[in-house]
Amino acid sequence: MSATPPLFARTLAVINVQATGLHPDQDCIWEIAVLQVEGGVVTARRSWLLKPARALPVSVSGLSGVLPAELEEQPCFADIATELAQLLDGHVVVGHNLRIAHAFLRHAFTLAGLSVRYRQLCTLQLARVAWPDLPDHGLDALCASQQISRFFQHRALPDAEAVWQLLLRLLAQIPAEVLMRQVARQLRKAAVPRFLTAERLQAVPSRPGVYFFYGDNQTLLYIGKSRNLRQRVQSHFQNDHRNRRSLQVAQQIRDIRVQPTAGELGALLLEAAEVKRLLPLYNRQLRRQRQLLTWVLKTSEDGVRPELQALDERAPVGNNMGLFRSRRQALDWLRGEARKRRLCLRLLGVEGGLGACFARQLAGCNGACCGLEPREQHDARLLAGCEQLRVAAWPWPGPVALVERDPEHAFSQWHVLDQWRYLATVDDPGQIDAARQQPLQAFSLDAYHIVLSHLRRFPHTEVVVL
Repeated sequence: MSATPPLFARTLAVINVQATGLHPDQDCIWEIAVLQVEGGVVTARRSWLLKPARALPVSVSGLSGVLPAELEEQPCFADIATELAQLLDGHVVVGHNLRIAHAFLRHAFTLAGLSVRYRQLCTLQLARVAWPDLPDHGLDALCASQQISRFFQHRALPDAEAVWQLLLRLLAQIPAEVLMRQVARQLRKAAVPRFLTAERLQAVPSRPGVYFFYGDNQTLLYIGKSRNLRQRVQSHFQNDHRNRRSLQVAQQIRDIRVQPTAGELGALLLEAAEVKRLLPLYNRQLRRQRQLLTWVLKTSEDGVRPELQALDERAPVGNNMGLFRSRRQALDWLRGEARKRRLCLRLLGVEGGLGACFARQLAGCNGACCGLEPREQHDARLLAGCEQLRVAAWPWPGPVALVERDPEHAFSQWHVLDQWRYLATVDDPGQIDAARQQPLQAFSLDAYHIVLSHLRRFPHTEVVVL
């Protein structure tokens, strides 16, 4: 145990946290225990039952044997936060599957207005090194295999005692050189997902691209992009306490794959296309879109009137007024313009009836509906509002390839597009003709915004007109 003196030279806080569920943003802690360890000896034990902000689920009550009524008169986390912070701050916090406990603690301390910093040592990660062939590295399974007795299960204090006994066995069984390396790595940066290794995270390249997170049975969990893949991937696990989704991903991820790109444009286009094609579990904003809606201005003898139509996804765009994901979103925009420009909802086709509209009675309409304003003036304001929302016309007569280069890695890509539609990305200009033969894709609002934003930010982008 030559590796243990450096560890035992530090003050350890062996913890166990019991919560109402698995999601720090909606569940909460109802019991917590801390063993203070000095020089390899437990010098103090502290535990609290807490009144949670949500009811104790029946399943949790059944496992722990604690009735919800027992928690009614207990303190809240905020009442014990300062005392708990003193036990943890600046020390090495030891726990099993510590990421979950850490997520709840960080969330609860933040709500209490405290910032607590500590190093982390996870016995689950050490157990995977010590006994890689075990089918289950959960606390219950390890206690059974290592003959660690508990007088209760799923209670904070006996589980914290079990973690301490597990740590002692791990320190005795892992070879000293391996143990020192594992402990040093965890204390330096405890941001490694449960089923991955620090070596796997370090293997992610520091360059632009798209990353794919996989769970059990190669289930695709999440697709993301970044200008620095390694930095972005690691940030997922450093911040997994902030919301339910990121914590779920961190707990389920089994594998990471990456696809480098020549720059940010390629990463954005590839991410948007792959999310729509593969439909990962935890991507939301870029999932397959419904049919887009747009306003088309119809002119008659009476004047100009907007008409909401489904976008022809395979026709050229440029004369459309706005792109909307739902009828409600489109109508909300039109009503907002009516309020801002004092337009008549009746003349816009949103409100029925004859004579003065309701907004006119509230002085919110200039009165084109009842002859108090010339229709031409009303329509001029409508056209001015719509002009701001006009879909940008495709700047070229046909398809183009936007060139993106990464000099640092001697890597270039050609992004083939036509009428704002993303066709393909190729690494060799000789493949452009083959990319052009693909069927024209449906119009994608995400690709439209990505390419338009890039061209506005980088007006001197290298373009090959095809």
